[in-house]
Amino acid sequence: MQGNENRTKPRIPLQKEVVINDKINAYALDVSEGGMYISTHEAFSPGTKLEVSFEFENSFVKMGVIVQHVQPGIGMGVKFTDASPAQNMLIKKFINQAKGLYSMDTKKKVLIADSNLQSRAMYKNKLNMDGFTILEAADGIEALRIMQESKPDLVILDLMLKGMHGFKILQMMQLNPLLKDVPVIVLSALNIEEEIRKAITFGAKEFLPKMMTTPIKLAEKVKEILYKVH
Repeated sequence: MQGNENRTKPRIPLQKEVVINDKINAYALDVSEGGMYISTHEAFSPGTKLEVSFEFENSFVKMGVIVQHVQPGIGMGVKFTDASPAQNMLIKKFINQAKGLYSMDTKKKVLIADSNLQSRAMYKNKLNMDGFTILEAADGIEALRIMQESKPDLVILDLMLKGMHGFKILQMMQLNPLLKDVPVIVLSALNIEEEIRKAITFGAKEFLPKMMTTPIKLAEKVKEILYKVH
């Protein structure tokens, strides 16, 4: 019952490093006045009491929490416990700061254009959890069709797409008045200096190498571009 009650409180999307019990690095994906949802692969059972630390205003804050619900391999929802009045005030201030960073009054649409189903699913899951509406394209022709019909707020583009190369898509977007201002993150296995320069020249906002880009890192870059978070 406590877990359900905690989920009814307004939850603010967040990407914040946290430390569990002073030794386990994790990420808070959202926060409310009642608790947090933390992404971690560590196994904790519902009812486990923990301490969560995070940086706020140049100092580390430590909060007692209790695990409410668990999604194995993904993360867990925790409820703040035994918070002092000063800590409650600090959490409210922290939430207001998060609202300013990640204001999502309307869901942003992100198109993932990648011929690899597993790759799309991996990044889609993380971006969905962070509050984005995800569109998918398995080839270049489909990607352009979706862009024209739905105009995404941002495109994640693999260069080695079936049907049409990513560079051609970038060129066609630049020639289309409706699409030329849509930011593009190129996410590619072709991590070559010449390819990077070419992608940026053709209008890409960022170039990220696939082998070095986790779903968390990609989500951070999406937020940085869409919400001007630095």
